[in-house]
Amino acid sequence: MPGQVSADLPVAAAQPPARPGAGINVSRSLRRHRFLAVAIMLLVMIAGLPFAWVKGTAKYSATAVIYVSPRFVANLQDGKEIDLQSDSQYHEYINQSARTINRFDIVLEALRKMGAAGSVWVEPGEKLEHAAERLQRALDIKPIPDTYQIAVTLESKKADSLADVVNNVVAVYLTTAKFEGFFDSDQRVRNLTEDRTRLEQDVASKQTRRLAIAQELGVSSFSDNFVNPYDRLLVEAKEALSTADRQKIEADAALAAFDDKQRPGGAKALRAIASEGATKDTALTTLNEKLNIRRTQLMAAMSGLSPDHPGRRAGEREMAEIERERESTYEKLVDSYSAILLAQKSADDYKANRVEQKLSGEVEKQSSQASWFSRNYQEGIQLGGEVDSLRKRIDSIQQRIDFLSLEKSAPGFVRIFSSARAPDMPSSGGRKKLFGMVVAAALILGLLVPIGADALDPRLQSPSDVEKVLGFPPIAWIMEKSEAGPEFAQEQALRLANRLAQESQTTKSRIFAFTSVKARGGTSTLVLQAASALARLGVPALAVEANAYRADPRYRDPHSRGLTVVLRGSHEFGSAVVPGNDEMPDYVPLGDIANEKNLPDIQNLTRILRESAEQYSVILVDLPPILASVDAEFIARGADVLVLVIEADEVNKAELVRAASSLERLGVNAVCALLNRVHVDTKDGLAEAALREFRMGSGSSRPGRFRRWLWK
Repeated sequence: MPGQVSADLPVAAAQPPARPGAGINVSRSLRRHRFLAVAIMLLVMIAGLPFAWVKGTAKYSATAVIYVSPRFVANLQDGKEIDLQSDSQYHEYINQSARTINRFDIVLEALRKMGAAGSVWVEPGEKLEHAAERLQRALDIKPIPDTYQIAVTLESKKADSLADVVNNVVAVYLTTAKFEGFFDSDQRVRNLTEDRTRLEQDVASKQTRRLAIAQELGVSSFSDNFVNPYDRLLVEAKEALSTADRQKIEADAALAAFDDKQRPGGAKALRAIASEGATKDTALTTLNEKLNIRRTQLMAAMSGLSPDHPGRRAGEREMAEIERERESTYEKLVDSYSAILLAQKSADDYKANRVEQKLSGEVEKQSSQASWFSRNYQEGIQLGGEVDSLRKRIDSIQQRIDFLSLEKSAPGFVRIFSSARAPDMPSSGGRKKLFGMVVAAALILGLLVPIGADALDPRLQSPSDVEKVLGFPPIAWIMEKSEAGPEFAQEQALRLANRLAQESQTTKSRIFAFTSVKARGGTSTLVLQAASALARLGVPALAVEANAYRADPRYRDPHSRGLTVVLRGSHEFGSAVVPGNDEMPDYVPLGDIANEKNLPDIQNLTRILRESAEQYSVILVDLPPILASVDAEFIARGADVLVLVIEADEVNKAELVRAASSLERLGVNAVCALLNRVHVDTKDGLAEAALREFRMGSGSSRPGRFRRWLWK
């Protein structure tokens, strides 16, 4: 257990003390701390008297109940935006509503609406805002468990108009809740109406533009499957242009074939073709026939004529003229045909170029018209789609406007369940009743505080406390002399002496060293009393003062040099012994230590005690406190039994644990505990019971009525 020393500490054999009583005894705690109990009760009653006087004033209360629906109660249809999707959301909404009811703006508006009637809550000269803050704190708003309801309660010393205050707060809250359910719905409707007007104007402008496009294009409707009429014309123009391009190429090639500048030998080719044409010319053929006839005639006329014949020569000249005429005519025809052919090719080339130019212009025109038509037609289609989209938006906005206009007047989530009624009787109060509760609390505290003081007291007061810490009971306990009386004190001294003698006989122990946990623990008194009691029991005993830390004047003797000279080897041990008398046993005083706090040559003490005092069966050594002096530690190791003296009500559990741990570290031969100066009012009642046993001769008290009836 916490605070208990190790089980390795050697324990001297000793009979356990008398049976301890209960750990906490209520009656004894009250007797021991009666002044504390009375002080606590008086303090509580004195402090509680004004409390009972103030808080005991009669108060009236008015309660209104609000119903919170788990579903929005709509006029038209449920909106998803105001739908509670789960129970957790519903409970959160209830908690939010409960915290909103006493919101400052709601409470302030409720007081403003009450006007002069609100003076029941507004103090004279008080600002309305301050009254609203008081009302905020005074309103008790709680959800009613296992229901869909919230209770709004207001208490006041005045009953007049109390219900009106609660009902006005609830009414303003319901209005605010509807408004916030459709937050700023009027402004939202205005915004939606403005947006609808703008969209309608946009639709009108787009419709006007679409109509203008339709008139310009000459169509009555717009469709994605409509075929552009200019596309067919453009295709035909492009086909004609392609044919014209080929013809132009052919004409250019034909003209280039007869042009020496473009092709060497072109003139020869032209003349060759012209010669072919001239050869086939009818006029040339006719002329050749006539010339051939004349030539034939001339040849016939010249036949038989000599070369020098004038007729022959004339004929030859005429024949030569015919040939020249024929050649001249041929050349003229060739030149004529060449010019005609060249002019023809040039005309064909010019024609092909002109056609190609015209068709190119037509294609460009058709392309421009087709593009213009397509662009405007697509714009018309796009405008139609935009108009349809805008109309859908207008329809959606109109539905939203209708929804807000209708649903803002819906009951919604919250509505009044029951209004507050004017109170006719106080709901709380009563100074006598409250003061009675204060008196009861004072009595309970007066009872609990002494018990708690004993339960929390860390001091060691009874043998049972010592046993809980050390793990073994003390060899004896000695009551405070002033409370025990001389007879019981002498009886306890004899009991201690008897147990020391029993220990000596059982374990052959001779040297008993007494040391205390703290200074002034009564060690010297115990040693002297025990030695005297042993002498009365016929056991030779010697008390040896070995406490240089704080010498006791009772040991002083002018005829003895004391223990110090014996330790230094200057005298025999027997010469230092002072014979006893009626007041003192045989003892050895400390002697002169010249203001030193430690014994000289202390290592000789145990040997001297064992060798030089054979005439004493028991030697009791008075040591300084174990935690304060090293002499106590040194002598404790050589003693047969170490008696640890514990002063009741002065030593606490932690100090005893420290002392026991020190003895355990020293490795003493044996140790026993002795509880000194025990008060008669110990919390376990042991001292009182033992004193009563000694004085009355019996430890049993008179049985109570219940025990007499139960165990007859």
